[in-house]
Amino acid sequence: MSASPVCPRCGEALVVRPGDSAVAWCHLHGAVTPLHHTALIAHDAIAAVTADARVPAWVPDPVPSGWTVTGLAWGGEPGARAIVVGCAGPAPLGGAAELVLVAEEPGMGVGCGYAGLPGLDPGDVITGPSSAAVEAAGQRAPLWAVPTSDDRAAFVGEAYGVWLWLVMWPMSAGWLLAEELRLLDLRDRLYPDLPLGPPSEHLLPGE
Repeated sequence: MSASPVCPRCGEALVVRPGDSAVAWCHLHGAVTPLHHTALIAHDAIAAVTADARVPAWVPDPVPSGWTVTGLAWGGEPGARAIVVGCAGPAPLGGAAELVLVAEEPGMGVGCGYAGLPGLDPGDVITGPSSAAVEAAGQRAPLWAVPTSDDRAAFVGEAYGVWLWLVMWPMSAGWLLAEELRLLDLRDRLYPDLPLGPPSEHLLPGE
């Protein structure tokens, strides 16, 4: 079940023209590609979104102990050009943590929305040596730390020719990258025992 679409940059409700699902209007950001999301995560929803997606749907592989997949959002129909997967579980330093993984084509603005950056793409944020890395579908993907608010940690890189973002709450959850995470693209394999949990607090930009 898809809930009402929101702006991929700020999470605000959109004005959608009847019969046109490709573009909508945000009172802050003008014409945008609507970001759709599921009210409740389910395996069949993931399968439907990934069936013709143009970008990966990343999840940790294996999912860390105690963690679950808690949300799914996508932009661009048909053939998603941005996919967000939300996860939640125990934080490395204690307490609870949340993680969103974003894969998006350039110019979508989704990852910047979660990281709190004003533009559509990370731009000159990617300079100097990388600060972390993940293994994305068997390939090493360097990540650069993104300056953001003090309630989260944000990293961006590239995999499969599109942006790869990891945004985590709280900031200390960035320790998830102390050991290189492996990521699975759910377009390649949606396993039936993928652990699913209640909706994420941070599934939408601006939350």
